[in-house]
Amino acid sequence: MTAGVARCMALSAVALLLAAAASAQRPGAVEIGALARFTDFDNDLGMSNAVGAGGRLAVYVRPRLAFELDMSRASSDRSAGSATYTPLHARLVVGVGRPGRVEGLLGAGYVHNAYRGSLDATDGGLSGLIGVRYQLINRVWLCMGTDLDIMLHPSSDSPFAFYHGNWGLHLGVGARLNGGS
Repeated sequence: MTAGVARCMALSAVALLLAAAASAQRPGAVEIGALARFTDFDNDLGMSNAVGAGGRLAVYVRPRLAFELDMSRASSDRSAGSATYTPLHARLVVGVGRPGRVEGLLGAGYVHNAYRGSLDATDGGLSGLIGVRYQLINRVWLCMGTDLDIMLHPSSDSPFAFYHGNWGLHLGVGARLNGGS
């Protein structure tokens, strides 16, 4: 992870926490969580699929609408040696369906990928999320979802290789720090 990305994440986290009002499940409710993430890499990257771990921070901007940041890290094998993969997602996520213990999730936003080790590169693109959240107890949620990250490369010479995409499957637990159930 570059120093600029680390600073951006730290400033974003502080700003989100400072913006959190102590209101009841309304704008300002904060949720934090941990996740395990399986990543299926685009074949053009030459990386083996990998499992990693990470964290998530969400701030509700409206009821059932949250701004989320999540970051994870995984190690992967390549023919040229090992590499680490660190995606940072920033997206809006909306709860869909009838409010209750189970809630569907749809999200979209930006992803910044950092590859280190035998593949030293960064890129960014669009990210989409579809998932489900289940309320275990009052403020604790189990979340499962899949995301697709697409990085466009319009300068490519081939009409079929102008993008690459990674998809991930993640499972995590989250806890609301304030803001009702």
